[in-house]
Amino acid sequence: MRLVQVCNVGQICGGTAACAWTIAKSFPDWEHELLFLSPPTPETRRAFAPLTVKQVDRVDDKVLARFAPHLVILHNTAVRHIGRIEQCPTLQYCHSMGEHAAATLTVACSCWLSQKLPRAVPVLYQPVPRPSAIGPLPLRHLADTLIVGRICTPQRRKWPRDLLDFYAHLAERFPETIWEFVGCPGDFQPDLQVACRHRAEFHPASWDARQLLGRWHALLYHHPTLTESFGRTVSEAMRAGCVPIVDRRGGFVEQVRTDKNGFLCQNINEFAAAISALSQSARWWSMSKAARSTADENFSLRAFRRRFLAMLNQEFSVVSHQFEPSHAFQKQFTLAHSD
Repeated sequence: MRLVQVCNVGQICGGTAACAWTIAKSFPDWEHELLFLSPPTPETRRAFAPLTVKQVDRVDDKVLARFAPHLVILHNTAVRHIGRIEQCPTLQYCHSMGEHAAATLTVACSCWLSQKLPRAVPVLYQPVPRPSAIGPLPLRHLADTLIVGRICTPQRRKWPRDLLDFYAHLAERFPETIWEFVGCPGDFQPDLQVACRHRAEFHPASWDARQLLGRWHALLYHHPTLTESFGRTVSEAMRAGCVPIVDRRGGFVEQVRTDKNGFLCQNINEFAAAISALSQSARWWSMSKAARSTADENFSLRAFRRRFLAMLNQEFSVVSHQFEPSHAFQKQFTLAHSD
């Protein structure tokens, strides 16, 4: 089975490339080609190694001819980047709202996003790996100090100044808590450090930053205006046993069950109550275990592989009048499905 994936942005941190990377990892028995519509960064190339990544301006049958794929996945790809593709089926994987090129199949990364699109489409949750750790992990349930982290791309719109009052309130309420931030813009760090009563630690945005999830007690994400279609980092945190405390909006509602495997919050008091609850070691331990179990069941590579193959089998039969899979495709598909 040969799969081609098309990504818009060549940066693996905070982009759809992370999803493409994990899909490739979910199918080690397939052949993979990664095409980017902007220059891939050195970090992206290293992450995908030993697979090679290529930059193209547009994807059509001429570009795909040298790969002879059985399937092409378009990650949030716009119409202007896609030409005529008739040699194999295409799957448009929508990760956010916007203009999407037509495809043989279209899926959304969450039920919330599916309902926001011009027409409702099937839902396919992203796979996420369990973050690896550097060195021995601390016994978080025995720690005296709660560590609460935030991972976000270093874009100013993801770090609004409203966060200063938000963290100042929480830092006053929980003076012993350590606050860690990944991807915070440099010019915002001094003010955020003051808001956190000088108990903040900052880390640069990087592909390896997820390793911090293994020592954080909680992942806290709040944004007053932006609604996330799906929290990939939330799923990664849950797989690492890091309890999510997030806005009760968007795709988060499908990932987190309040008081079970995390907390969905609507105001500062609910965020504070969540942190207070996790300050109890026994409570954190049980919720960490539940978060890991939920994520392993719903967002693991194994779970994605099973659902993705089932979806392809079902949907290809539905659209058989548009595309007739070749015998070679059917044979390889069956072999992959039995793996």
